[in-house]
Amino acid sequence: MQKEKNIPKFVSIVAIALGSLDLIRGFMHTILLEYATTNIAGLDLSTSVAIDLLRLMGSFGISNYITGVMLILLGWKARPLALTMLGTIPVAYVIGAVGIKFNTTTYAATQGNWGGLPMMMVYIGICIFTFTAGVILMNKREEK
Repeated sequence: MQKEKNIPKFVSIVAIALGSLDLIRGFMHTILLEYATTNIAGLDLSTSVAIDLLRLMGSFGISNYITGVMLILLGWKARPLALTMLGTIPVAYVIGAVGIKFNTTTYAATQGNWGGLPMMMVYIGICIFTFTAGVILMNKREEK
């Protein structure tokens, strides 16, 4: 319990805010699936793989709902775990990006414009900044 008091409150606020953003992303990836696929990701749905692209985008949206609720609950009820997840999220994205890069080297370059990428870079940056600042402040408070 003492450790939770040493973690700055802004960690919870950021976790809840990012969780809320994930719920919006989930909505975009599932309910507004076709719009997001064509207008944000810039994927071509006139091909025979259109259904596969939609299923992949929709599946990602399902995971957005899960991470959204998770971040909100952790920010609200378990600040140490919220801090841990804010550090874990960028690591997971790096592992995923490396895996995708490694497994797509023999294929033609993507034709999508992936319009959500700039927002995700900000999202990951916020995770890194909040995690780093949270750990630094927590350690300073524990020294006292």
